[in-house]
Amino acid sequence: MTPEIAEQLKNTLTTLVEQDGGSIELVQFTNDSMEFNLLLDSAECAECIMPKQFLEEVFLAQAQTIYDNLRSVLINDPRKD
Repeated sequence: MTPEIAEQLKNTLTTLVEQDGGSIELVQFTNDSMEFNLLLDSAECAECIMPKQFLEEVFLAQAQTIYDNLRSVLINDPRKD
């Protein structure tokens, strides 16, 4: 995965949490995986944002429409489980 593809995926995936005031930060990526930090500082309703496990599944499915070699997405969620 190139840095340009990683940035394109990050921008696409950001729209999934932006509506609720969240954002994501790309931590690292490899050819088949990506890691993000979920940022909720400006979220008016942090609990309105999808749970970590669901977000990871949705992010992966959405990202694979752009980059089909992606096999895993990890989201570091600051909310307590």
